[in-house]
Amino acid sequence: MKKLILTLFILTELVSLSFGQNVYIDQALLFSQQNFGSTARSKAMGNAFGAIGGDFSSLSINPAGIGIYLRSELSTTIDAIGVMNTNTTYQGQSSDARSNNFSFRNFGYVYAGPVRDAGSGLISCNFGIGFNKLNNFNQTISVGKSGSPHSRMDDFASKSNGIPNSDLVDASGYNPYNNPNVPWESKLAWETYLINVANPDINGDGNQYSSFLFPKELVNQNLTVNKEGYLNEYLLSSGANFNHKLYLGLTVGLQDLYYSESATYSENGNINTTSFGSFEYSNNSSTRGYGVNFKFGAIFKPIAGLRLGAAIHTPTFFKFKETYSSVMSSDLKNVSPGSDGIHKAESPIGNNDYKFNTPMRVIGSVAYQFGKIAMLSFDYENVDYSNSRYMNTNGNDYSWDNSSIRLKYRPTSNLRFGGELKPIDVLSLRAGYELYGNPYKKSIPDPTDPTIMITQPNSDYSFKTINFGIGYRLDNVSFDVSYSLGRKTDYNYIYGNVDPVKYQRNNNELILSMIIKL
Repeated sequence: MKKLILTLFILTELVSLSFGQNVYIDQALLFSQQNFGSTARSKAMGNAFGAIGGDFSSLSINPAGIGIYLRSELSTTIDAIGVMNTNTTYQGQSSDARSNNFSFRNFGYVYAGPVRDAGSGLISCNFGIGFNKLNNFNQTISVGKSGSPHSRMDDFASKSNGIPNSDLVDASGYNPYNNPNVPWESKLAWETYLINVANPDINGDGNQYSSFLFPKELVNQNLTVNKEGYLNEYLLSSGANFNHKLYLGLTVGLQDLYYSESATYSENGNINTTSFGSFEYSNNSSTRGYGVNFKFGAIFKPIAGLRLGAAIHTPTFFKFKETYSSVMSSDLKNVSPGSDGIHKAESPIGNNDYKFNTPMRVIGSVAYQFGKIAMLSFDYENVDYSNSRYMNTNGNDYSWDNSSIRLKYRPTSNLRFGGELKPIDVLSLRAGYELYGNPYKKSIPDPTDPTIMITQPNSDYSFKTINFGIGYRLDNVSFDVSYSLGRKTDYNYIYGNVDPVKYQRNNNELILSMIIKL
């Protein structure tokens, strides 16, 4: 019995996709990943600021960094240029899409409060307030394939198998959209004549379905996805400086997350066959949530020049509210007299409230300062994405999603390197590199034989950034500029488990910061 349950579970996991099925599994990773580069200086040095401090980005990395401040300051940062190019490869065919982003990345104020009684060893107590942008979800995706041997109509039929046909038909006092055993896309496909009953009984009912396509009939497939959103952290930080050797800090982070996705999949008959016409399937969703986390950190200087840092981030405890809806339409030709023509069906607007906990983070850091000339730094971060968790609310049970998260994700290490050189006192040259570990398990059990492991498409996941920057200080005002090229490669299914799409993202960012010493 346990083997049967595991097999069914894995089968469901393998057909998961971002376009409408097991969305929560994909979002668990999306909402848990963070990019700490909120200021130009931090981004230029690869966000390796866990042992450096003295920059507002460090308050979201290692809050002990606030203790490094010797003077109060204001800082603000913008994305002057943000261009995301996404190349997709699906069944051997490539497509490109581009999105432009502009946003505020940071605004912060730090108060440096010296302690008059220096005999206690306490040099200063500092406080900070502001926000750092931790993620930008804006992206446009285009996927296409001409002459594909696969059709999503067959997937609609396959996922509808087992549902009595009477459950898809409106009746007095009965609405299929309110039936938890009826997927909305099954109802939509039925209303738009994209699936038929394959085993009708004497009453015309049945529970097996098929599309009207001929075997091996070719179709043209297209998918366009527009994503928007952000993850901002509004923070309150405090820290202390003991004898310029030990720094301790605490940050309370209030995170604000917004994410929306509009995806339109279309399909039409191939010119090499008798065209059936076309259909279009659109999904729209919007998620808004707020969460809180706590960060604890320390920086220690055992000898001159050397800095050691450590930080722990608790999970972010989110509460989310989401809305979602779907629309399907078809314009059929040469199918049958009863189904030819234009058809359209719309789902109701769905609503869901739930809680979500991101995994905790542990960060270890080391930096070395070569007098006032140069500095090198390194951060190591460990995150176990399999520990992401959804909570039961409003009677919804997320145990299946949480089990899928444990099956799909794993602990990973993120590495960040940075360097800074000051050829003259007012000028700083910077460079950095970030390498994010693969959060996906390399393999999962085969659905037909759980004792055999099969490779996941995302076993080749890759995410890294190369960063450069320059800083110029004029009296009490500093200006920082950084350029970052981020490259990410991952894989996902448009639907079912028919050939994964390879996504290659190139993100170009030009970031500007201004800092005023008070």
